[in-house]
Amino acid sequence: MLLTKKAVKFQDIIVTDGSGRQAEMLKRSGSHLVPQIFIGDTHVGGFEELCALDKSGELDKLLAG
Repeated sequence: MLLTKKAVKFQDIIVTDGSGRQAEMLKRSGSHLVPQIFIGDTHVGGFEELCALDKSGELDKLLAG
């Protein structure tokens, strides 16, 4: 909802469908928890981290870059 509210296009990638994407996500993020959020090549973390970035004003900077 936060990214939608900010009019940010994003892609949901299902990692629990047996496609091997879960292993790829673990390798890229270091976490097996979902969601794992990436903005470009930058790993943000999960939803709590995304909200913290938004509250601090850093999310808008990251989205603009």
